Amino acid sequence: MLEVQLLGKFAAKLKGEPLDIPSRPAQVLLAYLILNTHKSYRRENLAGLLWPDSDETNARNNLRQALWRLRKSVGDDFFLADKVSVGFNPQADYRLDADQLQADIDDTTSVETLMQMVAVYEDKLLPGFYDNWVTLEQERLQAVYEDRMQLLLVRLVEAARWRDAREWAERWIAQGLTPEPAYRALMTALAGLGDLSGVAVAYQRCTEALDEELGVEPSTDTQTLFQRLTTGEVVPPPQTPHPRSRPTVKLPLQPTPFIGRQNDLREIANLINNPSTRLVTILGPGGIGKTRLAIEAAQAHSDSFADGVYFVSLASVNAADQIAAPIATAVDFSFHIRDQRERWENDAENDQLLAYLCDKRILLILDNLEHLLAEIPFIADLLQSAGEIKILATSRERLGLRGETVYPIGSLRVPVKISEDVPTIIDRHDAIQLFVNCAQRAQPTFELTVDHLDDVINICQLVDGMPLGIELAAAWVGVLTPQEIAAEIKSNLDFLTANWRDIPARHQSIRSVFESSWQRLTATEQDVFQQLSVFRGGFTRQAAEHITGATLPS
Repeated sequence: MLEVQLLGKFAAKLKGEPLDIPSRPAQVLLAYLILNTHKSYRRENLAGLLWPDSDETNARNNLRQALWRLRKSVGDDFFLADKVSVGFNPQADYRLDADQLQADIDDTTSVETLMQMVAVYEDKLLPGFYDNWVTLEQERLQAVYEDRMQLLLVRLVEAARWRDAREWAERWIAQGLTPEPAYRALMTALAGLGDLSGVAVAYQRCTEALDEELGVEPSTDTQTLFQRLTTGEVVPPPQTPHPRSRPTVKLPLQPTPFIGRQNDLREIANLINNPSTRLVTILGPGGIGKTRLAIEAAQAHSDSFADGVYFVSLASVNAADQIAAPIATAVDFSFHIRDQRERWENDAENDQLLAYLCDKRILLILDNLEHLLAEIPFIADLLQSAGEIKILATSRERLGLRGETVYPIGSLRVPVKISEDVPTIIDRHDAIQLFVNCAQRAQPTFELTVDHLDDVINICQLVDGMPLGIELAAAWVGVLTPQEIAAEIKSNLDFLTANWRDIPARHQSIRSVFESSWQRLTATEQDVFQQLSVFRGGFTRQAAEHITGATLPS
């Protein structure tokens, strides 16, 4: 029998003996195939999925080598492979921990069976693996775990098995997921054991965890339960939860892991959770990571908006009267227009969309709004007519709406000098972590060592911690050494370019980013910036006014 553990760590046994699969690509391939035993995959599709940053030839070669290593370690019986497709043999003798977690349950499933199911969830799926498909599977299996755990706690509380309820609630809390149902079960169990002081401590732990992780207070259900327990009221047995229907989430899948900006995510979460905040604009220059941050922030709120979370790219929109169309497409709304005259003279599209959205609880991510600033009355109308909608926008300039909350973002953290060991520097400085991650996609064997740490820090400083600049520079690893990359950046800014096919042209070079920003300036602003270029190392406002003759309003 082949036994595979993916929850908490990657481990495998064959016939009861530990199985050594040292190749990371082979581990990824086995994990993906064994999680998807219901189908076989065409080799080119599987290679493109698992090695998205490689061209087709290299990706298929990586797949071939990984499959060869797997067959050598595990044996041929576990795989169905030919020249066209690859799959895991569902008839083989194997056991997977994730399968045990997500086995079918019904009203007859015993408490003991539920305990066995959730016990296999030691931690999230494949920690330390940052492939995009892994992230999606982590979220899916975490949701399964939470549903199973919530049902287990309900059954334990219903049966007044207070010690078991306390133990399993603490296990859920230890996962670091800030689960309010676990805290409620813990408080109920402690009350059942007569430990009212423990109830107060558990409630305080819940309050502090929610504030630290999400910046929110306990829900009304949790607050009410605490009040009833501490006043000695009899608490009715909780209702058995039904499998939840998750809100629609339409966010673009990302081919690379999200790195850094954890403080920004927490601050944006606080703004989104604030009832008085309706419009948040992530503000920053091109290439600074606004879009990626917005997507990550929205993903964290996928369960908070009953009618869904939707991403709307406005990069290709060139007139305000077209804003309604991409928003409608994102939220799956179809216009009903009788004729073109009604469409253009009566603003029928806008009115229909506003009527559709007026009672929806939705989070809209409006990406790349800077070129629509002069003509965005529709956004103001949307916020006014749809009281449950929140907008998270990205822009290089403020939108200029009264209800706008601006959240500016800057560069990633770059160390000034080497004062710590390499692992600590990577862990504490987002820019270095991003460079290493990108470099390992270009050259999988790349490791950051003391020998070239100075050069990597220099690269990140030369691009001022800009994520796009770091990605463009790291893409050269495997062709040039970090020292050579730094030298090229110093001598020629046009060196920072790439031919990636899945990003817009304006982000394929640093010069393109600068050019698109420069074109947005007025002639007066361009003239002022040209004069400011005489300064080196920064300048004061008074010095700038003296040199340029410009004032703050201008």
